[in-house]
Amino acid sequence: MDDSAAILVGLAIAIVLIATLTFFVIPEPAQRAVVATDRLDLAVLKFENGSKWEGVDETVRARIEGSLVNASGINVFARSQLDSLLAEQMMSQSGHIDTATAVEVGALTGVNKLITGTILGVDTRADATTICLSWEDGACSEEGPGTSYSARILTQIRVVNTTTGLIERSMDATGSDAITLPADTAFGGFDTLLANAASEIAQSVTSSLSAAYTRELRYGLYTAYQTKREGYVGSRESAHFSSSDGEIHLIIHFTRAQEHELFDVMWSDSLATVVKHVEDVVSDNDWRRYSLDVSSLSAGRYFVRGALNGTEVFEIPFTITP
Repeated sequence: MDDSAAILVGLAIAIVLIATLTFFVIPEPAQRAVVATDRLDLAVLKFENGSKWEGVDETVRARIEGSLVNASGINVFARSQLDSLLAEQMMSQSGHIDTATAVEVGALTGVNKLITGTILGVDTRADATTICLSWEDGACSEEGPGTSYSARILTQIRVVNTTTGLIERSMDATGSDAITLPADTAFGGFDTLLANAASEIAQSVTSSLSAAYTRELRYGLYTAYQTKREGYVGSRESAHFSSSDGEIHLIIHFTRAQEHELFDVMWSDSLATVVKHVEDVVSDNDWRRYSLDVSSLSAGRYFVRGALNGTEVFEIPFTITP
């Protein structure tokens, strides 16, 4: 097969793959909302270091704090803002926090949950292996001796409720990273690998807390829609409609939810008079379409609101013209 034929075959395969993905993937509605099912004002406190690797506890703590700061629906009170002397006096040398201390920290900072934990162990290894030294036509043409460096951190993370002072969630989280170098290449040390392992732990903790305490959905208001597999694809998203449109459609994808949660959709006019109210039960990855007949509605401003388990998630203002 010559080069031009190979290129044509590659293009054909790429087109088939793109078409297949297009068939299976349902485009998400444009707007996104994250709602906390519980107030999530957090502080990440000292970790107990049960390993022999000095400083790894602070690395894990800092990475978790940074990851939570960037998570939607979670507010983080920086530990640097705490009075360090008072905070350290209230906590034991090991980093454990008792019931009375948790309640006091909550009162001082306004946070309702404290994140702390224990570094259970740190494992670093340097193992002899082989490594590809050069490549030719996409295949290894020369191998040589190498060294595989790896690092793993094992932790136990605890979430403490500052109202009750009790541990309401405990999770084990592990992070690891590795690199393989030729045997004659200098290795700069395990610090970078440990930092990357700590970042993996931070992502795991953030994902777990987001799943436990927040819900996420994507939504949009459209003039028309198409059914695609188990979902909907909206077209002509707008905030301005005409009574001649007949129906308008609110499309929602519940991208993160628990089983059998209550969801309400309320359509109302500018005077807060409810035009239509729909009560529903939804679960994770559900698609929903809620339609409103606008053909008989008066011209003016209207609103559609969505509430999950009684908490308002979004509000979309829109207008109807004759």
